[in-house]
Amino acid sequence: MRIGTVLAGGLMLWAQGAFAEYETCISLNANRQPVETVEACTAALETELSDYQLAEALAARGVEWRQLGENGKSLRDLRRAKHLEPSHNTQRMLAWTWHELGYDKTAEWLYTRVLKEAPTMQGYLSRCVVRQELRKDELAVEDCGAAMDLDSENEDVTYFYARALNIVERPQDALEVAERGLEFHSKTSARLHVQKAIALAGLRRIDDAIATAKAAKKRFPEDDSLAKFLALSQEW
Repeated sequence: MRIGTVLAGGLMLWAQGAFAEYETCISLNANRQPVETVEACTAALETELSDYQLAEALAARGVEWRQLGENGKSLRDLRRAKHLEPSHNTQRMLAWTWHELGYDKTAEWLYTRVLKEAPTMQGYLSRCVVRQELRKDELAVEDCGAAMDLDSENEDVTYFYARALNIVERPQDALEVAERGLEFHSKTSARLHVQKAIALAGLRRIDDAIATAKAAKKRFPEDDSLAKFLALSQEW
């Protein structure tokens, strides 16, 4: 009886430990703690997990591998996760890894498939970025516009939408989007100031464009894109 109690207690402690590793794996911040997350997820994957938990741990580790520049390992984990549990989030993460590996056509195809079932801001935004890489500029504008309809305050959305509009030479629209983004991110986003300056230049408001870039350069002295814009403006 005593042996059975000890065994039962040991198994319970082991199960609790395994669950703790899994919980740590899926709860760590992907951007701030990639190394710690890989370690926690690797430990969790060595325990007994359900297929759903296994898929989540693989997906979490796959994202972290990408953060660390290990795109091949990211692809491996995310494909395994998709096979076990093809959630929309896992498929979006897999699509972005394909993008990072340079397979933008594959990424676009996968985002398109997911968006039919789950039309999210992140899905439209990511496909917008991929389509910019593929030089499908008008389609990129449509995607970023759809993303902005879902979240008009997100910095990534306003930046990539303004950029897409500048690429297709719609400077007035780009200016409006950039200014919308700057309502929320003027103190943190140098790149939105750049897109505003480009839009102003596109409208032939050269003095305003240069003034915008110079003012932003004071706030972001280390930003290369502002420096490049100002260097280019000297030739106008």
